[in-house]
Amino acid sequence: MKIKQTIVAMFCLAILAVSCKKEQTEIAKLAYQTASDSLITLKMDKELTLAPQITGKTNRYQWMENGKEVANTATYTFKKADPGVYNIEFTVENDKGKTALNYRVKVTGPYGDGVLLLSYTDQTGMGNSGISHMDEDGTIQLNIFSRANPGSFLSPEANNLYHFNNQYYITSSTGPNSLTVVDAQTMKLNYVISQSGASNVTYFATTDGKTGYVNVTNRRKSGLYPVDLTNKTISSTILEGSKDVTLIPINTVNQTIVTAAGKQLIKVENGKVIVLNSYKENVSGIVKSSDNSYWLGVQGSATNKAKFVKLDKSNKGIDSVELAANFKVPANGVLTSGGKDEYLYWQETSTGVICRFNTLTKKAEEFVDHADAGIIFATCWKVNPKNGDLYIADSPEIFSGGEPFSNLYIFDKTGKLKKEVKKAGYQISDIVFPQ
Repeated sequence: MKIKQTIVAMFCLAILAVSCKKEQTEIAKLAYQTASDSLITLKMDKELTLAPQITGKTNRYQWMENGKEVANTATYTFKKADPGVYNIEFTVENDKGKTALNYRVKVTGPYGDGVLLLSYTDQTGMGNSGISHMDEDGTIQLNIFSRANPGSFLSPEANNLYHFNNQYYITSSTGPNSLTVVDAQTMKLNYVISQSGASNVTYFATTDGKTGYVNVTNRRKSGLYPVDLTNKTISSTILEGSKDVTLIPINTVNQTIVTAAGKQLIKVENGKVIVLNSYKENVSGIVKSSDNSYWLGVQGSATNKAKFVKLDKSNKGIDSVELAANFKVPANGVLTSGGKDEYLYWQETSTGVICRFNTLTKKAEEFVDHADAGIIFATCWKVNPKNGDLYIADSPEIFSGGEPFSNLYIFDKTGKLKKEVKKAGYQISDIVFPQ
């Protein structure tokens, strides 16, 4: 019996030894703590501990940050004072070989998330412009530009906060600077353009960061004016063929400037205007829907119904939907969408009602009645691409001569008021959602 027990015991030990040997020779396995760890967003100066799950024996650890070794431990505490994208590779090694896991951490500045609100003026109603920042929890900071640049101010009558290549381009209708360029994460001033041959600069766009275009509120000199971003000048010569450009945000479609010019849709290619399409009424703008399709709004009239036209990749119309007679898409109104769902929004000028068009059902509807919502005078409306919420800025004191503050109303996709933010800025003219 003792001999039999000894044999069984030796057999079990042999199995255990083989099992241990097998475990020791298997390559180690790695896994993220959570599935979202492959792409992480983090505020600057905040700490992040990376602690991947390790299965199996490991002889060596290695952390590489943008190609440089930074640690040899099982975990790594990441912290950065500068915004940017950091690529981090974690490697473990044993006798069998190496296993790696990659992290990508986007470090944002203080203004790299939340909501940015451009103020046309200040609390006096006649002073410099400003930018407000609203955190995810709704906390407002006014005039963050001057906070980031002590002693500096934005020029009065700011209209457009345009994002390109991690910079914001801020237009002002009144000098000294027609265009102010700041870092998108920190609001630190990069440069200004004060040499402008165009007056009353309103909207700006660029596709390469070298040459851009502005339009102006001066109706006698309407059109697109080239902007030399290298030499920091705005031309006094209107781009030929653009004199009928409508005073709406300038669009970029497939890395090309595309905008409305009266009854035409035009694009700018190699500094030349090319007519894409012509319509019976004025074009109201062009926006993108969730399937990456672009839709064009066409103004209605007493004889022609307003309509939306879906464009193909060559910007030719492939679907045209007439709206009911009670809907008019204003040529100088702001047509907006989040680009992430099926809705396009605009304001009916005669009633002040915010309406929307469903690109899937091809139906239009009244969405927010400003009077019912307590909105006196909407100065800006934009869609948050993250969740489809509609943000409407109201400047109620424009008609009363009081303090020109703006309240912000946030509606969900059902039209329910989610939040009202008091004194979010002063005569807010643009809303941007950093991504």
